[in-house]
This record gives sequence, C-alpha cells and structure tokens, in this order.
Amino acid sequence: MVPEEVAEAVEALQQSGKIRQLGVSNMNLHQMALLQSALSTPIVCNQLEMSLTKLDWLEEGVTSHASSTLGTVEYCRSNNIELQAWGSLSQGLFTGRDVSNQPEAVKNTAATVAELAAKYQVSTEAIVLGWLLRHPAKIAPVIGTTNPDRIRACAQAESFELTREDWYSLFVAARGQQMP
Repeated sequence: MVPEEVAEAVEALQQSGKIRQLGVSNMNLHQMALLQSALSTPIVCNQLEMSLTKLDWLEEGVTSHASSTLGTVEYCRSNNIELQAWGSLSQGLFTGRDVSNQPEAVKNTAATVAELAAKYQVSTEAIVLGWLLRHPAKIAPVIGTTNPDRIRACAQAESFELTREDWYSLFVAARGQQMP
C-alpha cells in the first residue's frame, strides 16, 4: 500500500459522507502504524483471523514479551483499536466435527471444549467464543454463520465468563505444548 494514497482516499470518502470511521483487516502493528502515520483519522478496528486454531496473534504476544517489543494485540490495545476475530469458530472443528483424523492438539482441544461446555452448561460454540471474549483485549468475534441454531448457540457466550485457569487450559491444549 501507499499510505498517502490510502489517506487521501479515506479523506475524500469522509468528506463526501460515505464513511465516518476506518477499520482495517489482517494488518500487523507495523502496517497499522505506517498507515496511521499518513491518516488524519484514527484506525478504529482491525479484523484478524483469531481462534483456537489460529494462535499467531497470541504467540506473537508471548514472544514479544520476552523481547520487550509490542505485538499486534498490544499495539491495538494501546491505541484503542478494537480487535475483531474472523474465523473465530474454527469452521466447527471444536463444536461437533469429527476430529478422529486430526492432530493430538486438536483432539485435546475438542475434548477440553466439551468438558468446559458441560462445566459451564453452555454450548461448545459458547466455549470457543467465550475463550476469545475472556481475553483482556475485549475481542469481538465474528461468527460467520447464518444458521439460526448455531447463532443461538453462539449467543450463550455472553452468559458466562471462563476462569483464567480454564482460559489457559484451552490455550495450552490448542498450542499442543506447555507455555514457555
């Protein structure tokens, strides 16, 4: 991207009343910082693939703490940029799909999701989304389904809050290894 050209287009769209705010998708902290340097309006959200199967955003934070640099999640938090999670349900991998031919980490995660669903008396979808919602970045999951039953199952995510211990048990299961 050429940030100055994007900024020019955003300004024209704002002046014509076609947009009020700007969100981005799949940008890391460096890309957002570069774009923001050319904009007169703040970036208000970044939509990233975030789920129990897509952990890069969390792993970046684990490794960035060791090197004392910000990761994308930390950058968004410190700049009031809402994180929106696409792919948050992992295409049903932990909510009923057959995982018998999947790696052990997937099997263990699916089992942990099922155990927690029973413990909290909610759907497995609610557990998967509740894991994202429990993160201190206040992640907004995008569920990507039009199935009414699945939407109702997802809505249960707002009826409970995972304990930190349960949150970490899901993270460790999904990673397939202990925390460093």
